[in-house]
Amino acid sequence: MISQKIINRFKSINATVLVCFALLSLPVVLNAQCKPSIKIDGTIAVVDQNEKFAIQFPYWLKDGQTLAIGASVKAISVIEFTQNMTALEFSGVLNVTSASPQTVPTGKVWKIESVLTENNSSTYQSATFGVGTFSWVVPACAEQICIEAWGGGGGAGGSYSTSPYATGSGGGGGGFGSQCFSVVPGTTYAIVVGGGGNPGTNGNPGSNGSTGGTSSVGSLIYAYGGNGGVYSTSGGTGGVGGTASSPSKAQGADGTPGSPGPYSASGSGGAGGNGAAGGASVSGSGAAGLPGAIPGGGGSGGMYNTSGGKGGGGKVVITW
Repeated sequence: MISQKIINRFKSINATVLVCFALLSLPVVLNAQCKPSIKIDGTIAVVDQNEKFAIQFPYWLKDGQTLAIGASVKAISVIEFTQNMTALEFSGVLNVTSASPQTVPTGKVWKIESVLTENNSSTYQSATFGVGTFSWVVPACAEQICIEAWGGGGGAGGSYSTSPYATGSGGGGGGFGSQCFSVVPGTTYAIVVGGGGNPGTNGNPGSNGSTGGTSSVGSLIYAYGGNGGVYSTSGGTGGVGGTASSPSKAQGADGTPGSPGPYSASGSGGAGGNGAAGGASVSGSGAAGLPGAIPGGGGSGGMYNTSGGKGGGGKVVITW
């Protein structure tokens, strides 16, 4: 244990230090990056002082903690002190250049002074994918990626075209998920972006709308499509919104049911989770259902003798 005497002694040496010797909570970088960074206890910390969540220097490490260079950093300048019962004693200046974690020795304290960065102008970058299947390679500078994914919206349920008549029910919105992951540069991930569900048919009988497609990046994250609207002679029930596999997620809104009668309003599509609006309810003889917007909006039901709306397609955005 470090005595209070040592802490008080050190404060008198450098009154500007706000923290010392404790295991500190690093700034949480919500966006993965190719910005200059270092790793403390395996956690990436951006060192570009123009960034909101950049680590501030000097930064102190106690014995047992680890330090390594990260993306776009050549070296880390460290001053090492030896702990004794009453004070800190200067030991020397270190130059950490390894991507492998270097451990603060027992009885020592490291003061991170500054870093030497690569001579580049790398910035945050992102790639956006629409409906389809893709292959994506992690860039050389990216040790983390952050993913946002939306599933496809559900298609609207079919309408009942003869007496007692019934309008179509809306499809559910696609789910949304977001999460950051540590990755290895050069790794290839299969990306699937789900399409919107097809609407059910109008007729006697009609049919249910289909579920929107699932969006995924490898096995890292899944955003599930909204369910299709359910056909019924009384108007049916709206499709249930989709969800996602990540801790941070937003479920798509449920579609609303259709109504009995030839001139009642149809069911509206549910909005995608953290996404786009569903198709709006329609009314009036012969009014066709509206498609859901991208990403993830559910389609709205049509009036009798018309088709419903297709669900909006999903989307994937990767930031590094």
